[in-house]
Amino acid sequence: MLLNLYRNITEDGLIVSSSGFLVNNLVSKIEFTQPLKILEIGSGRGAFTREIIRRMCDRSELDICEIKADYNACVEPIIADHPCKTIRLHNSCILEFLTTPESYDVIVSSLPLKNFESQKDNNAFLHTVISAVKFSLKDGGRYLQYQYFKSNQSDIEAIFGKPMNHVDFVPLNILPAFVYNMTKGSDTARG
Repeated sequence: MLLNLYRNITEDGLIVSSSGFLVNNLVSKIEFTQPLKILEIGSGRGAFTREIIRRMCDRSELDICEIKADYNACVEPIIADHPCKTIRLHNSCILEFLTTPESYDVIVSSLPLKNFESQKDNNAFLHTVISAVKFSLKDGGRYLQYQYFKSNQSDIEAIFGKPMNHVDFVPLNILPAFVYNMTKGSDTARG
């Protein structure tokens, strides 16, 4: 049991599934009244996936990138419940997936960014991941990321070349979480 808890925290960045409070806080920042191309990175058991699919309009598209195929058994039934919506599940590393510029209107990430930090290489992998997210967002697109600790905000701001639009604190979650909201603007530095 303790080994599984440790694995969940270090590999997946989670202890239990996200609360409805966290899911609603993050997903409410997406304007679902128009067709969107959305990417969810790190679906896990599908807490955010379920709500994104429920809210997105029929002409929207959702790509789900989850490196661990173990979670497919949780996510595939959610997808199957919505046969009229365009949803694709990809089991691949996000860096292999984010190769097309300006593809997405919204990117929702559950990646445990804190786990990507490394003093040895000055956070090179972390910055590569954030740069790939920025590269794949359309101009004006929104990047939504949650963290259990208020960390990596400065990394995101450095890559996007501007201050964070907004950071929310969601105390009713195990663990309490911060939701980062960053918009890619034409005035941001390329990186």
